[in-house]
Amino acid sequence: MDIEPTPCHCLLCQPPALNEAQWDPRDREIANNVRTHGWHTMGVTSHETPDWAYSIGMWHSNGGFDICITGLPAENAMALVAKIARQVQDGRGLGPEKRRQGVIEGYELATRPVHPSWYPAMFGAGLDYFQTPPWPMLQAVWPDRAGRFPWEEGADPEKRDQQPFLWLAREEHPAGMWVTSSLSL
Repeated sequence: MDIEPTPCHCLLCQPPALNEAQWDPRDREIANNVRTHGWHTMGVTSHETPDWAYSIGMWHSNGGFDICITGLPAENAMALVAKIARQVQDGRGLGPEKRRQGVIEGYELATRPVHPSWYPAMFGAGLDYFQTPPWPMLQAVWPDRAGRFPWEEGADPEKRDQQPFLWLAREEHPAGMWVTSSLSL
């Protein structure tokens, strides 16, 4: 699934007639971080699913993908998202269906494009900031301790269930907590 490039409609790209002082405080914080650092890292803690984190603003700042990581404690996922964002700023671009080293020591990550059907349930702050879905987002998928990814034969089933298959449409996702939780719309 490819997302066609479209112009950025984020809050920073809106006409200057929009008074930033009237924005929601969260949107002002995100915009400030995008201006200052090139992205904002959003962590999400859930009681029904594992936590996740995602970047907001890399599309605006770099014209490329934002990134999300699921299934790890929010602080850890946020640190990994920020590490990938710094790598992108240093010239290591992101792309779908790629392997990436240098994020988790001793392991590769795989990147998969996020299907737009997941955006409302998982990326609300990004939707508010970008003003239009979808913006280009990749999921960074981490392997089990043996280096197997969730879709590979022999992958640890416990680790497999911690990460949703965001590259599938929600209605095509295997049954499990990611589609039966309150994230279900």
